[in-house]
Amino acid sequence: MSRSSIKKVANAEIRAAKSFLEKRKIKKISPRKFAMAAKELDKGFQETLQILTQQLSGGQV
Repeated sequence: MSRSSIKKVANAEIRAAKSFLEKRKIKKISPRKFAMAAKELDKGFQETLQILTQQLSGGQV
């Protein structure tokens, strides 16, 4: 994926992602990358986390 096609993430979105992840005690995901994934998927943080969980578990969740 080229750099121009990646959507930019505002600092407020990164802070919101950091807060979301901290509340769920998730430390292995970068808040910036999580916010970028949510924006790219055009989903909320909860839905993005569900999608990531499904993908990482091989669809077993």
